[in-house]
Amino acid sequence: MARPGIIAFPVILVLGGITGYLTYGSFTAAIPEEGIVESPYWKPISESSANQTNAGGNKTVDESKFTNVVTINILEGSSTQGSPDYEPDAATASSDALVTWINDDEILHTATSGSSPSDAESGKLFDTGFLNKGQKFSIAAADIGTGEHAYFCQVHPYMASKITIE
Repeated sequence: MARPGIIAFPVILVLGGITGYLTYGSFTAAIPEEGIVESPYWKPISESSANQTNAGGNKTVDESKFTNVVTINILEGSSTQGSPDYEPDAATASSDALVTWINDDEILHTATSGSSPSDAESGKLFDTGFLNKGQKFSIAAADIGTGEHAYFCQVHPYMASKITIE
């Protein structure tokens, strides 16, 4: 009488090989292609906006005219969801202050007014543009206007904070 393992083992090997071949053929379609980005958050970045110190397309501010400067740091590691992102998380500035965002992270970030990328008012008050590590963006608090203003990172929309101008 033949032992069942003698026949079953080669059959399992053949079925495993067929399954592997079909799986490989099916999932190679999921390999990303260079130049194709399928993400609702992706926006093309121009070389000029990536290299500007005051990157948001807003007018350049003469920082020497301000004695009151409120600095908001984009913290290192903030691109990891759930990590602290902006410091201070909720900033307050007087209307005569200069508000400056500085990117301390290795990853590209923004500080864009609005509550999310789908907000119709997104970027209308201020937008830092894409900031690389060490880059900063400054805007006069008077240009933002009094009140509480939400902002977020366009690259990482879960990074959100607010600034209150008094």
